[in-house]
Amino acid sequence: MSSQETIIQIMPATGWVAVYDEDGEESAEALVCFALVETVNNGVSRRDVRPMRVDGKGIGFADLEANFLRVEELAEFEEDEEEDEEEEEDDTEE
Repeated sequence: MSSQETIIQIMPATGWVAVYDEDGEESAEALVCFALVETVNNGVSRRDVRPMRVDGKGIGFADLEANFLRVEELAEFEEDEEEDEEEEEDDTEE
């Protein structure tokens, strides 16, 4: 089986993050861009939009990491984090 991936187009991902599971806690890394990727498997092509982030000195697909959960707007991720912190504070006060 042969498989080939080609990036057709990239779009900026300003304000978006990749969310990862770090030992039960969620962490976020800024995305650089979204890539429209065409994958051809045994003559059958498919196109997907995939998130990309800085990976060392290069740029890689964020969704390849085993602990990748989802893509989310940074503002929403920060709101969720604040709500979780408030819930934890409420639980400790009781």
